[in-house]
Amino acid sequence: MAPSGLRVTQFSLLRTISSSGTCRLTDLAETLLLDRTALSRTLDPLAERGFVTIIPGRDARTREVSLTRAGERAVKAALPHWEHAQTEVARTIGAEKLQALIATLRDIEALHPDPGGRGR
Repeated sequence: MAPSGLRVTQFSLLRTISSSGTCRLTDLAETLLLDRTALSRTLDPLAERGFVTIIPGRDARTREVSLTRAGERAVKAALPHWEHAQTEVARTIGAEKLQALIATLRDIEALHPDPGGRGR
């Protein structure tokens, strides 16, 4: 991911925002299984680079984030690097181990409480 100028955590966050569209920070944190502080630490540099905008939400207690055009370009430019990394992981550990890892990660994610009641 280094050639893209993004860390994998930043790429993942941008990609999630890209597919979600404008969303509340609380909802984004829940989707990513992050606390708000961790989310802010990852979002702030992206906002500084102009990849996302963070604006007040519909009420004074919320904020919303959306991807900018620069953010869309960053995701598009980083995607080939992400795909290459995925191919290398699959090649190195093998398809069977990769599928087992993905299944294990899903099982671990399922252990996370669902405070929003959305039934992950």
